[in-house]
Amino acid sequence: MAPGTAGTLVALPLWYWSGGWGARHFFLLAAVLLVSVPSANQEVEATGNADPGSVVIDEIAGMLLAATAIPWSLRSAAILFLLFRLFDILKFGPAAWLDRRKGAVYVVADDLAAGLYAAAAYRGIAWLTG
Repeated sequence: MAPGTAGTLVALPLWYWSGGWGARHFFLLAAVLLVSVPSANQEVEATGNADPGSVVIDEIAGMLLAATAIPWSLRSAAILFLLFRLFDILKFGPAAWLDRRKGAVYVVADDLAAGLYAAAAYRGIAWLTG
């Protein structure tokens, strides 16, 4: 759990820098996604582990996806961080299915699913609390 938390924390200043929207955010997200699968694959092959804890770029990608179109604030960062970590740890539905698959694409994909869950939950909470 600690490496995943560390990776998620790395995503927070990136989200702040990118603003969560616009060309800067989308370029950053695309760059992380383009690098994530090859780097995860390299670590999977080097360690022989299907989902090595040393791979944290998947958490960075998932958190950046979750933060898309959410304006940065300390409150939104704290809430989204907690939601993303919760969904990344719980792994239910499609995220659980993706997590059970072998390969670097799935190492990244389950965190992207967690990011989508976190984004939906955040927006639901924001809607309910007005």
